[in-house]
Amino acid sequence: MIGPESKIRRNPQVVARDLAEGEGGVLLHLATGQYHGVNPVGLAIWELIEDGCTVADVVERLRDRVEDPPPSLESDVLSFLTSVHERDLVVVEQ
Repeated sequence: MIGPESKIRRNPQVVARDLAEGEGGVLLHLATGQYHGVNPVGLAIWELIEDGCTVADVVERLRDRVEDPPPSLESDVLSFLTSVHERDLVVVEQ
């Protein structure tokens, strides 16, 4: 289970590409050939992941980047990271 203190990093087998302004992006898993669409917030989360950072680090960085962040920001980020972890797009180091 992913929590605020879980360390995360991008799977090195995944590349990201922006779509048109405000459209989000796609993540391509090179090993499987599968594309995964992400909305603009998902793409922002992806961009904020750095090797060895915690989920809490990503939440704080996103809070600084988003104007008027919702109270559910932490749970939204956890939900997104759980989803991309299940698809092997990020690696979680407990």
